[in-house]
Amino acid sequence: MVRLRRIRRNPFRLSLLSKILILIFILWQLFNWYSISNTDSLEIIQWSGIPIYVPNIPKHIIQTSKSSSDVNIAANSFIRLNPTYQYIHYNDSIAENFVRRTMPDYIYQTYISLPESVMKADYFRYIVLLVKGGIYTDMDTICLQPIDTWIKGMIMNRTGLIIGIEADASLWDVWQGDYARQIQFVQWTIAAAPGHPILYDIVKRIADISRTMIRDMTSEKQILEWTGPAIWTDVITNYISIKYGFSWRNFKNLNQPLLIGNDIYVLPITAFSPGLNRMGSKPITDPEAKVQHFFQGSWRKSNEKRSVKRKRSSH
Repeated sequence: MVRLRRIRRNPFRLSLLSKILILIFILWQLFNWYSISNTDSLEIIQWSGIPIYVPNIPKHIIQTSKSSSDVNIAANSFIRLNPTYQYIHYNDSIAENFVRRTMPDYIYQTYISLPESVMKADYFRYIVLLVKGGIYTDMDTICLQPIDTWIKGMIMNRTGLIIGIEADASLWDVWQGDYARQIQFVQWTIAAAPGHPILYDIVKRIADISRTMIRDMTSEKQILEWTGPAIWTDVITNYISIKYGFSWRNFKNLNQPLLIGNDIYVLPITAFSPGLNRMGSKPITDPEAKVQHFFQGSWRKSNEKRSVKRKRSSH
């Protein structure tokens, strides 16, 4: 009598399709990294009318929205806590005129041709900071601490860029679409000196890739990569890798502010992303919390499939 041996299947064994999908994802991640980092030098750019970069962040608070009547309680929190700062608001028409007056024509043409308003809002924050410097913050953010206290033991005129970590995610988080990058930098609040090389790079890079982007395909993932936090993160990591030898991995589990070369001041995740209850983010009442973002201007279409679990403000 022949006895049949029962074969027990391993519940954790991946199917061939799953293996192929994982391989494609890993290759895609490597391509993203390679395409932004495959250079051993930084292009030096100086456009007419843009101040030469000096690590000195001006005392401007900059916000944008469709209408000048949109200044709200959240905006007033920045005004109230920072009485020595000038508050500047741009509505859509003033913003477009600003880009036309201050940028080369091909940058202006890129700006007006972007197919979504959220993309124009993304692009404008980089442009206005490149030209004027200061602190850009979305309309749905609240200032929790005065800006002059954001940097410990230093003053703003010794720093060129202040950025915060939005996500300290796992590869699985990125695979699921929770975030675009494992280390992802906030772009709803940015402090910068005018003329910073990172701002030049992102303004030019967006113009360059816009020439090849498919205009009628503005999926959420594409917007993140085209003008949003994905390309913002890539440009930052490229700059610090070339100039200072830093990798994005240097920011994993960051729990103290990090100054890079008297140039870039990186705040831990709690500073601009408090209250997440994950990835090391502490409550909004924590002394490290500087800004709270409410995501009230979420730009997703209600019927669009969620490809990235992240709400973003259109301004």
